Amino acid sequence: MQFEEQQQQGVLVVRPLEQSLDATNIQEFKQFMAARVQAGNRLIAFDLGEVEFIDSSGLGGIISVLKSVGEEGNVALFGVDEHVMTLFKLTRTDRIFPIMPGISGALKALGAN
Repeated sequence: MQFEEQQQQGVLVVRPLEQSLDATNIQEFKQFMAARVQAGNRLIAFDLGEVEFIDSSGLGGIISVLKSVGEEGNVALFGVDEHVMTLFKLTRTDRIFPIMPGISGALKALGAN
């Protein structure tokens, strides 16, 4: 699994470069993100613009990142496809994560300046 990552205003912005986040690649995702969290990243924004499908494993992987950043951190999502958004709404995880149309909203939701 490949990713693009960059720091913006104290937030790690991660863009998975796959069309799906599911059981076939979730272990790579978790390993990649665990290393970033261990490096001290606590505010993370996921750009899901390339992702067209997330299964329960993928959803669990994103939730595990939220848990790993702890109370001092947070995770926001942006660029979410309408089909993927349906999963977040059905599972009510759209109430857990700030989900914004673009990066500026995600950065603002995470308290970036």
